[in-house]
Amino acid sequence: MSICFGILNVTADSFSDGGAYLEPVATEAQISNLIQSGADWIEVSGQSSNTNANLVSEIEEWERIQMAFLLLQNYKCNISVDSFRPQIQAMAIEHGAHCINDISGFTHVDSKHAIQSSISKHKEISLIVMHSHTKGIAKESSNLTPDNVIPKILEFFRDRKKELLSWGVREDRLYFDPGMGFFLSEDPEVSFSVLRGLDSILEEFPNLMVSVSRKSFLGNALGGLPVTERENVTLTAEIYLLMKKIPWIRTHNVKKLKQAEIILKRLHLLPS
Repeated sequence: MSICFGILNVTADSFSDGGAYLEPVATEAQISNLIQSGADWIEVSGQSSNTNANLVSEIEEWERIQMAFLLLQNYKCNISVDSFRPQIQAMAIEHGAHCINDISGFTHVDSKHAIQSSISKHKEISLIVMHSHTKGIAKESSNLTPDNVIPKILEFFRDRKKELLSWGVREDRLYFDPGMGFFLSEDPEVSFSVLRGLDSILEEFPNLMVSVSRKSFLGNALGGLPVTERENVTLTAEIYLLMKKIPWIRTHNVKKLKQAEIILKRLHLLPS
């Protein structure tokens, strides 16, 4: 059974729902929706990773996350925080986050100190190490191709795993995300190459998180579908992830993913 992370973007310019959940009333409504739909985790982001997004101050990023945390106190759920800033990561853990998702793969110069200080007091924290050709949100040309993308991802994962283990992070608390869409390349075939090669990644890194939700590569493969028209193609790709038994799946639409999982189990395509 895959664990579902429901995305909560408390941001102004996320590519899919920027600005939709900035106000507390809208934030709480979305939290309630995600949990009622069956989310196992809520992942909060206060800074968009969209390549066209503005970089907000650490103060503003934290204020957005803190607002969501206060509302999440009314619900029983696991909380993940999506941030590449070590100070934000450390504060999130101190305020109750159970997982940190870093799109830069914990490569910031201050990451070691922040993570070591946090896990010394909170040993059950999980870390998601994401691969990105930019190691952040800056827009740079990608040198990834359909042929070299899997070897490059594996090389990055091996490097980060070795480094994080040396910091004292437990191996069973490490998850790895290959990154999709613009995190890899503007060429949609690069992302499709990753999906086709998931077995080879899982063989070495079974603790895998994958998010294809409303991603650009899905729209581009169909001639440039806008974000609002990517629900069906997202679900198709997520059904593929379910059948590949990806441990953690991150999505905007929890309800559709959970419904698909139920039907696949009824068809005996997934274990009950």
